[in-house]
Amino acid sequence: MLTRVFTRDFDKAVFLSAIALVAIGVLMTYSSGRTSEGAMPQLHVKQLVWCVVGLIGLFTAVAIPYRSFDALAYPIYLAGVLLLLLVLALQGTPFVRERWLLLGPVNFQPSEVAKFGVILVLARHLSGLKGERFRAVKLVAPVLITLLPLVLILKEPDLGTALVLLGILAPLLYWSGVPLRVIVFLGSPLLAVVSSLHLALFVAYIAALGLFLRFGRERNLVVVVVVLALNLGAGIARPILWNQLKPYQRARIASFANPDDRLGAAYQVIQSKVAIGSGGLTGKGYLNGTQKGLSFLPEQHTDFIYSVVGEEFGFVGCGLILLLFAILLLRAIDIAATARNRFGSLLVIGVVSLLAFQVVVNVGMTLGMLPVTGIPLPLISYGGTSLSTTLFGIGLVLNVGLRRRDY
Repeated sequence: MLTRVFTRDFDKAVFLSAIALVAIGVLMTYSSGRTSEGAMPQLHVKQLVWCVVGLIGLFTAVAIPYRSFDALAYPIYLAGVLLLLLVLALQGTPFVRERWLLLGPVNFQPSEVAKFGVILVLARHLSGLKGERFRAVKLVAPVLITLLPLVLILKEPDLGTALVLLGILAPLLYWSGVPLRVIVFLGSPLLAVVSSLHLALFVAYIAALGLFLRFGRERNLVVVVVVLALNLGAGIARPILWNQLKPYQRARIASFANPDDRLGAAYQVIQSKVAIGSGGLTGKGYLNGTQKGLSFLPEQHTDFIYSVVGEEFGFVGCGLILLLFAILLLRAIDIAATARNRFGSLLVIGVVSLLAFQVVVNVGMTLGMLPVTGIPLPLISYGGTSLSTTLFGIGLVLNVGLRRRDY
């Protein structure tokens, strides 16, 4: 019976594409560790160890019926929040380094647990709203569920991971039946923040938004007032928010606005684009990257590992990675669309949103199309907590796929 179920419903495309990406990650981690400053062979060894841990987590997630995670949602969410509080409480002690808890030889990032806690709780909460008529008040709980860990992560500070939580919330709301225009309204304060950099642009944006609300399909006066108030508040608060950012975060945003500052904060992105561009169609060959080898490329084993791929394997290597991610994500969306259980379907969309957001942002920043945020490339960038939790999430996807016919 077990063999028949695995043969019929175990999504081999998801599993094999994930394994292929992990294998590429180990190879590129090894390459990233070989520089003019000296080889770091421990990088790929540690990554291999975390691969084993992650695969154990993957098969554990597959083995446990996914509906059991409905009951575990709030405990996992609470554990993530408590770990984030612990990081903040122990700042400045030998037990914490920036965003990591130091547990002997292991560095553990609690925000990775918080991501899956948010996915599980949102999936559980939104699955209970099936068939109910949409009302704006229904958004309060999902927003609060997301905001609590988001604020704690911002305090660490980790702007990139905080944005990931927003990247999870929006697709889950849409998949659960929230009208797209409402989700756009919720995200509109981000546009207000950007437009407030210039007073005339900000005034024009608020006027255009007001006209859109007035003559659009939105007839609920409360929604109109709330959307306008949020946008006005976000624009007015922009200087305060800017001053709350750390100097390196402000420098990253400034470098995106001024990408030609070769000696300033834009140095990272410039070196990344040079590395990718120099790879051409097929690259310089494995271990032969000069930008990487001469240590011109910063954070080459984590944030900018995609640039190493581009330099050593060229357009073909970069395209292969994107193709593997596309296969994984599209097959996962198919699982979500065919799952009979609403919680399982939302659970898969949460994992898909997490992976897709990180891929888009990481690749975008290496190409200079998005600001540098420090978000790793899933399954490929060096990092034990990220790798193991991502494989666990893929195990949840495979779990729902195996049991997609269950209600």
